[in-house]
Amino acid sequence: MYNYINGSYSNNTITCPNGWYYDPKPIRSSVVTEWDLVCSKDMLPETSLTVFNVGVMLGAILFGFLSDKFGRKRCFVCALFLQSIVGSLTATAQNFYVFMILRFIVGALEQGVNITGYIMSIELFPPKQRTIFGVGHEFLWAIGGAMIPFFAYFLRDWRHLQLCVSLPGALGIFLWWLIPESTVWLLAQGRVAEAEDNLAAIARFNKATLPPNCLSDHEKKADVITAKTPVHTYTFIDLFRTPSLCKITLCICTLWALNTLVYYGLTYNTPNLDGDMYVNFFIGQMVEIPSVAATMYLIYRIGRRLPLCFFHVFCGLVCIACPFIPAQTASGFDLTWVAVTLAMLGKFSINASFTIIYIYGPEIYPTVLRNTGAGLASFSGRFGGIIYPYISYLKKVNLGTHGDKLPLIIFGSFSIIGGLLALPLPETRHNPLPESIDDVEHYAEFCKEARRQSAMSGGVAAAGSSENSTEMQPLRNGNAKEVIL
Repeated sequence: MYNYINGSYSNNTITCPNGWYYDPKPIRSSVVTEWDLVCSKDMLPETSLTVFNVGVMLGAILFGFLSDKFGRKRCFVCALFLQSIVGSLTATAQNFYVFMILRFIVGALEQGVNITGYIMSIELFPPKQRTIFGVGHEFLWAIGGAMIPFFAYFLRDWRHLQLCVSLPGALGIFLWWLIPESTVWLLAQGRVAEAEDNLAAIARFNKATLPPNCLSDHEKKADVITAKTPVHTYTFIDLFRTPSLCKITLCICTLWALNTLVYYGLTYNTPNLDGDMYVNFFIGQMVEIPSVAATMYLIYRIGRRLPLCFFHVFCGLVCIACPFIPAQTASGFDLTWVAVTLAMLGKFSINASFTIIYIYGPEIYPTVLRNTGAGLASFSGRFGGIIYPYISYLKKVNLGTHGDKLPLIIFGSFSIIGGLLALPLPETRHNPLPESIDDVEHYAEFCKEARRQSAMSGGVAAAGSSENSTEMQPLRNGNAKEVIL
């Protein structure tokens, strides 16, 4: 309740003496209605989103380091199981501050699942298949997001919904016996024998034959490193050691921040569109499926850099245009559908750019810094995650006639800036993954040499079986058909 006194130009907020009444039809129980996060507390829902993203930020740094040091599989499985446990405990929170603490922990663990799992997926596949499987997980993200409004519609209680999305993750403990450690990571650590055991197990599963001495070059390299070179522990400082790596890191990290800000800003704005909030959120998530399909085609045919630039700029333009669409024409014709269509096109585009940046960053970084670089990029993305709730909150603030237009204009402007930052990055389409910092610094020469080595070996050995790469080609069976690892 607000008490406005015109003579003194004061605008004081006072507590509603009789409490609050909430419409039970759309939602039976939410965090807002249970703890009365309205009036003087109406910024606390945005604050809880910020706290979650701070957890994600710290988790990106922590798990980026841990998975590079202790392995992808160990961090992924542990984080998935713990996230399920802590997420389930969140449903039992008795006050808002305990809720925020648990959400902070869930956010940190989410990065152990998200970043580490994704790095594993791209390290298991050779360059051509890496695009398909790297983008494939985005389909699952979109499908999972589209299921949320169905659960929310039928459950109508935030505690039940929290349990519904948290408990299935506990089954991830069984992945310990189902998925292998990243072969690329094992080779980068000089653990050639374990890497060969991995490949042998995969070959048996695929009924393929493992070529003899397929890792001999890596074994020789590991012996030389072990005998002559002290073990170097790579840190975030190494991401800025050389000019090329520094440029890449600055561009990727800024892109992640802008992409995260715009993506989640548009996602959480979707239920505010005219119409049923459950339907709007469902449409907003479903539009990501054709977005991923279009992205997969474009990055396979064209590459990463130019589509990333295009989608960012296009998203920015439609976001800026959207708030200026009138509700109806002078003759009374309804134009709401135009604004909704533009909003969906913006969501389509920013999701496409998010799909690309997920693949792009890890492909550019060397194996010794891949998860560390991905962790720093995700860490940077959380700056966008921390800021976007407060940009969206501007709609609640009385900023004049056009104040409600500011969030979309801000999101659109940042998206266009992101498109320009994609241009200095190198193209990685169909190129092997770099192993060392020197490979990144001399990326064109590295790719040329790796392709030459692959051609000389007939494609049976690793694409980077030279001293410059650990990228593995698929095993082949007796009929010379590729078997995807």
